[in-house]
Parts: sequence; C-alpha cells; structure tokens
Amino acid sequence: MRFSAFGVIRTMNILIVGNGFDLSHYLPTKYDHFMDVMRAIEDKNTGGKVPDLTIHTVQEWMDILDEMFFKRNDPNSFKFEMNFDELFLKTRDSNFIGQTKKYYLTDNIVLSAQDVIKIQYRLSLNCWYQYFKNHVEEIKTWIDFEQKIESALTLVFKYTSKIDAKFEKYGKIENYIKLLTKSNSEKDDNLFYISELDFKLLAKLKLCIENNDFGKTKNYGGFGAMPDNRKGFINSNWFHVQDKTEYGFAAEKYISFLNKQLEEFIEIFNLYIDLVVDELKTTNSFIIDSENWQKPEKIFSFNYTNTYQRIHDNVEVDFLHGSSGENQNIVLGVSDLKDESLKTLKAYGFTKYHQKLFKDTQYLFLDKFKKKIQQDKKDIEELKRKVMMPLQPTFVKSFQSQLNEKMNSQCLDLNFYIWGHSLDYSDKDYILDLFSLNDDMDRNVSVIVYYFDQNAKFVLLNNLLAILEKDKVEEWMKNKWLQFKPNPEIQFGEIVLEKTA
Repeated sequence: MRFSAFGVIRTMNILIVGNGFDLSHYLPTKYDHFMDVMRAIEDKNTGGKVPDLTIHTVQEWMDILDEMFFKRNDPNSFKFEMNFDELFLKTRDSNFIGQTKKYYLTDNIVLSAQDVIKIQYRLSLNCWYQYFKNHVEEIKTWIDFEQKIESALTLVFKYTSKIDAKFEKYGKIENYIKLLTKSNSEKDDNLFYISELDFKLLAKLKLCIENNDFGKTKNYGGFGAMPDNRKGFINSNWFHVQDKTEYGFAAEKYISFLNKQLEEFIEIFNLYIDLVVDELKTTNSFIIDSENWQKPEKIFSFNYTNTYQRIHDNVEVDFLHGSSGENQNIVLGVSDLKDESLKTLKAYGFTKYHQKLFKDTQYLFLDKFKKKIQQDKKDIEELKRKVMMPLQPTFVKSFQSQLNEKMNSQCLDLNFYIWGHSLDYSDKDYILDLFSLNDDMDRNVSVIVYYFDQNAKFVLLNNLLAILEKDKVEEWMKNKWLQFKPNPEIQFGEIVLEKTA
C-alpha cells in the first residue's frame, strides 16, 4: 500500500506457483512419484496381457476392456485393484509419502481392477513411457523430463536424416540394422549402422524393431535367425509404403506417431492426477504462516492441479500450462526447438508454445500490465506534445494537470510471490516479462522468491542470472524489488477429517 496526492493506492498480491507449492503440501506430484506408481501398476499381476497389443489402438483397447468389465456379471471378481500403499510400494521417497499419509485421507484411494488393467495397456503401448522408464534413475525433475524429450528428438533426427541420405544415394534402403563394432570397420556403405546404445533408445521409440521382436508383430514374421551383429530392422511402418523400402522413409509419419504418443503419455499423467492426487482429502487444516506472506488475489499456476483453491481459498487462477481433469489441456514438452534440424522435421508439436496455442491455455501471462505500460507511455507523449503547443493558458494548464496525473499513475503496485517454481530457462519468456515491469522506472513492482533451502536458493539465483544477466539481477536486488525468502511455514491445524480405523 502506498499514498499519493490522489489518496491511498492499494497493492495487488499475486502468487506464482510451480510444482514445489504442491510438494510443500505433501502432494505426490514429483516426476519420481508418478513414475514409481506407474511401475507398481505395470508390475501388478493381472493375469497377463494379449501377446501383441499392437493389433488394436489404445482407444480400441479401452473400449474392449470397458465392454469386458460391463459384461462381467460380477466386476468385483477381478481381484487386482490397488490401494494407496500398493501404488506407492516402489516409491523412492518413502519419507515424503509417510507425510502424505499423515495429513491426507489415503484409505479411500483405491484404483479399481478396471482402471489398473487399462493403465497397464496404456503403459505397454506408449513408447514415451518405455523410453522414460529406461532413464528412470537419471530423470529426477520435470525439467529433466523435458530435457530427455529434447535429447530423444535430436537422436531421432540424427538417424532419420541418415536414412534419408541412404535413400538419396542408393534409391532404396536396406532396412536391417547392424551395430557399430570394431569388427565392421570396413563398412558396407549400403547398409545401415547404429551404435548399440542409440539402437536401444530408438527401439523404445519404435523407430527400430529389435531382432527379438520379429515374429511377434503382424509386420515382421518369418525372418528367422540373424548374424550376431545384425540387431534388427527400421520399422517399416514409417516407409512411404509399408514394407516397400524402395519408396523411401516418411519422417512426417514417424513424427506424427511420436506426437500422438506424447499426447497419450500426457493422458496417462492426467489419470494419475485425477485418480490419485486429486482424490487426496485433507485430514487437517492447512495454514500458511509467514511474516512476508500475503493472501493472494490472483494466482498464475504452472501446475496442473488446483491445490490452492482446493485446500486454502477460492482465488482466481490462470493455468499457464493447462490443467488436469476430464477436459484436460495439459502442456508438457520442450521450451523450443533449439536444433535447426528439428525445425526441418516440423516437430513443433513437442514445444510448449505450440501446445499452448493448440490447446487454448491461458497463455497471456502479464499482458494486462504490459498493455497499461504501453498505453501510459503513449498517453504521456501525447500530453507532452499538447503542453508544448501554442494554446491558451487554460488549455495548457488542463493538459499539464492531466500529464501530472498520468505521470503519477504509472505505478502498477504489484507484489509477486513465487513459490515452488524453478525459474528454469524453459520458462524464460514468462520470467523476462515479469522482470520487465520496472524497466524504465520504479513502478512499485516487487518479487519475493521463496526457496526450500540454501541449495535451492543458489540454483534459483543461478537460473535468474542465466536468463536476466548480472546487471538486471543486481539492480532488482539493490532496489529491494527482488528478494529471496525461505518458504512460508505451513502449519497443520486442527483435524478436519477422521481417518478410518
């Protein structure tokens, strides 16, 4: 709050939340939590699946399974539903999950047998899940997850471009693959060679078919035994005409497949939020306590959950990356296509900005305030021009009065509180917008960045320096426009729900 010649001016408090906000409330929304639960579901013994799931699409399987359970006289006879403890049986974060059980009613979290088997089929058919599962120890955060998507796309282009080059040179593609080894130093240039590590990753992403998979699918029967260092084939689904290598490789078909598979992965994640996270009912009241904490009047959320509304208060929220639920429009991808080669593949569907535009999320972050700044500048220039005009004194005085009023009303009077956001480069555009609000004058805009511990503070400052550079960060901190504060303490008050015995 500040005072001016025109009276008291009220400051608006705005909260910006990332995944750390949910974690502060002991909600299991980490990447690890999600993948550990998926692994537990995948490993659940449900009597076995059909040997070749590729005979139907995901949606066809969902309809088939729904019909199977509908026709069953006693759907409860399927004894493989999973409760909360079973879902988190393989968790690598047992202390955190222990806190979740302490403050939430977890006894009512039960995935039905129908949900379990449907998710199993989705996981088996999703190449991105299989790829990420291969990197489960390397990926610790959602930022790591985004980087792995980018690495996968770069790897894909590396080999699709090699396939195209072979076709251009020879007019056909020998689509079986040989591993790069010391023994094949004199390579047959007509054949397609690949490192073993790259092959394993691309097999997960269905660009290649492993030798062990031949005969298991409708497309690859009867190849028999193969030489030691011949590992598999390029997936013939991605030729312009299936099984006809002479017509060349259709990269656009493969990229379209990867896009659809990413959307299916997003739907699996949405199911996790819907069936597990959003079903967690608090057993205690949650009270945010901090001397620098102010109740927000507006929230910009980078999460897909509605945690603040659900636990604290019904405040207006803009979901910048979409939200979960029946009509989910979750945005989950890379910040940009940094490699020019990926643009030639038109792989824009993997970028957040393409997804935000396509899914119609609320991506207009601070436009209201940016427009006010531009309009104020325009009005001031116009009033200055009028003041300098040879007019009657009364008109000049009127314009001067309007100019003074406009000059005094340029302040935005905004307090931003950032809680649980990494300030990573992947959200660079949002960060640049926020820290542009005091660019040419002090508009009474302040930012408090909350941090979990000293290491987190170190990383957050590092990330800001990488995006804003030293001079701007120093200016904001010297002027007290930017401050770092420990996370507000969440006090768990009186019990509001009794746990079942």
